[in-house]
Amino acid sequence: MSSTQQNAAFGAVERKISMRYLRAKKSQGGVGFIAVISFTCIMLAIAAMITIMSIMNGFRSDMIRLTIGSEGHVYVATAQASPTREQVADLEARMQMVPGVENAFQFTQHYTGVQANGQFALAQVIGIAPDDLMAFELIASGVIQGDLRSLGMGDGSEQAIAIGSAMAQGLGLQVGDPLLVYSPRTRQTVSGAVPIRKTYTIGAIFDVGLFITNQTYIYMDLDEATLLFEGGQAAGDVQLRLEDPDEIETLRDTIFEAAGQPIYQSTWKDRNQSTASALRVEQIAMRLIFMIVVVIAAFPVLASMIMLVKNKSRDIAILRTIGTTRSGILRIFLMSGATVGILGTLVGLVVGVMFCLNLYPIQRFIESIMGVQLFPQDVYQLTDRIPVKIVWSEVASVALWGFLISALAVFWPAWQASKIDPVEALRYD
Repeated sequence: MSSTQQNAAFGAVERKISMRYLRAKKSQGGVGFIAVISFTCIMLAIAAMITIMSIMNGFRSDMIRLTIGSEGHVYVATAQASPTREQVADLEARMQMVPGVENAFQFTQHYTGVQANGQFALAQVIGIAPDDLMAFELIASGVIQGDLRSLGMGDGSEQAIAIGSAMAQGLGLQVGDPLLVYSPRTRQTVSGAVPIRKTYTIGAIFDVGLFITNQTYIYMDLDEATLLFEGGQAAGDVQLRLEDPDEIETLRDTIFEAAGQPIYQSTWKDRNQSTASALRVEQIAMRLIFMIVVVIAAFPVLASMIMLVKNKSRDIAILRTIGTTRSGILRIFLMSGATVGILGTLVGLVVGVMFCLNLYPIQRFIESIMGVQLFPQDVYQLTDRIPVKIVWSEVASVALWGFLISALAVFWPAWQASKIDPVEALRYD
C-alpha cells in the first residue's frame, strides 16, 4: 500500500490512530472503559427498541387478524323501520353482486344472558346460516370439540349451537350438554311478564385465540335466532366479507350505490375503533419513548469523546505539527466515536432480532422460574403467548436512528479537537 493511500482521508493511518485512542489505558482517563459502557448502553437501547416495537406490531397484527377472522368486514342494515324478509333478501342479493365482495349473508347479533350448571354468564348470540359460518376459516379451523355442521340440527332443546372455549370452561360445558339462553322479549302469564328463554344443546366448541370471542360468542342457526330474539321478524342486517379487507374505504360508496335503498353502513374498524385507536396511540408513544432512550444512551459516547479529546490534546498538537490537517483530526475522532455507536447499533440489532425470534421459549423459561403467567388471556384478550412481528423497515429505521444519534454525539467533540491550536497545547502541557 502506498504512502498516499495510507494518508488519504479515512486511510490506514487515520484508522489506526482512532482505534488506538479507543484502547486508551486506565491511567489515561479510562476512556476505553467508558467506551465499553457506551457500547453497552447503545446496544441495550437498540435491542429494547426493536423488541418493544416488534411486540407492539405483533399485538396489533394479531388483534386485527383475529378480529376480522371472527367478524365481518362490512355491516349493512336497511334504514326501513320494519323491513320484510323479501326486502332483506333483496339487499343481501344486491350486496353479493358488488365487485370485491366475497360473501354477503344475513345475520343477527344480540347481547343476552345464558345459564348452565347453576352459573350465569353474558353472551353475544350471533344468528347465522351454517354454510356462512363454515366460511369463517378462523372459526371452522378452531373447532376443538364437536362439529359446526351440526348447527341448527335437532328439535326443541336438542337443537345444536356453538360456543367459545372460555365460556364452555367457565360454565363447565362439553359437547352434548344443555345451555339455557335468555331472550330480551317477554311473554305474559297469570303472574305477569316473564322473559322468554330456551334450552339448546352444545354441538361444537371453538377456540379462535381471541379471549373475548372465546368468552362471549355463541353461534346459532339464523332462523332460530330470528325466532328467539325477533319473534320471527326479519332484522334487516347483512354482513359482508371482502376479498381484500384493506379495500373497506374504497368500497364504501360502491356499497351505498348498489343497495338501491337507504342503508346504515359500518366496518370492523368502526366497531373496534377504541381498541384500534388505543393500539395506535400506544405504538406511537412507545416509539417516541425508546427514541429518547437511544438519545440518552448516546450521552456516555459524548462523555468519553470529550475526555478523549482532553487527554489527547498533546497528541493532537504533535499530529498537527507533523502535517495532519484539521479535517484529518476531525476524521480521527469521528471514527473513534462512531465506531462505538456503529458497533453498539449493529450488535443491538442482532440481539433484538434474535430475542424476538426466540421470545416464546424465553417467555416460557421466565414463567417456569417465576411461577407466574406473563401474558394472561383475560388481561390481554389474546392467547397466552406474547405476540411478536418483526417489521424489517422499522428495524432499518432503528439502525438509521442509532447511527445518526451516535454520529451527532461525537461530532462536537471531534470538531473541538480539530480546532485545538498546537502551539497553545504544547505551551501549557
